[in-house]
Amino acid sequence: MRASKEKRLGLILEILEREEKMRVRDLAQELDITPETLRSDLTDLVQMRLVEREHGFVRLVQAPQETPMSIRSGHHVQEKIAVAYAALSTVKDGQVIFVDAGSTVLLGLHELAKRRDLLVATNSLPGALELSKMNIRTLVLGGMAYNPGQRTYGNFATNVVDHIQFDVVFLGSDGFRDARGFTTLHDNELGLKRHLIAQTQKVVVVCDASKFDDKAPFMFCTFAEADLLVTNRLTPDQRRKIEDIREILEV
Repeated sequence: MRASKEKRLGLILEILEREEKMRVRDLAQELDITPETLRSDLTDLVQMRLVEREHGFVRLVQAPQETPMSIRSGHHVQEKIAVAYAALSTVKDGQVIFVDAGSTVLLGLHELAKRRDLLVATNSLPGALELSKMNIRTLVLGGMAYNPGQRTYGNFATNVVDHIQFDVVFLGSDGFRDARGFTTLHDNELGLKRHLIAQTQKVVVVCDASKFDDKAPFMFCTFAEADLLVTNRLTPDQRRKIEDIREILEV
């Protein structure tokens, strides 16, 4: 899939998050693309079970599921880049850190090139490749490979984590609407995230502000367990929702 198409699919999902349901012809006009191009894009999103078509309209599928990494990386890009760089700029020389496979954290990996003597563990397959290109000492967690998220999980991954003492772990969240903590769409992530929290001195959650409106079924971390949340500018109501977090960095 070409990068331009991936970016377009991300924009379609952003628009539908805002509008919920939209006429196909109006969506084509907003994107400034031909109806033929939009039909091709919508066919891909329908096959991924992310949108549904109905009588000239298109809408988001309501059931929570993981958007493929290739699309997520183009979704809310500027907001994600801002929080990712702000979060990873807190890393100090010589630390042992973990960065998870969320699309937000991965956008800030180049900030780590400014640090010396790091050991970075990750379960992200594209993240491990990017870190190795920067000649950063990288430990890839073994385990089963999960295609949509381009990450590893399972007993082999958690066994590796249990042998590492982390200074900081950086975790993403799939949303926390109507929740008392940070959540994930997949139960196969719960074990790994809980082991990471047990093995670190500091838990940093990194997510753009859109996650306040997203919902996922499995909570991996209460707000009180997070040492730092790095996110975009928040409203007073949003701050009250997460007041149990020790520290919040807004960018």
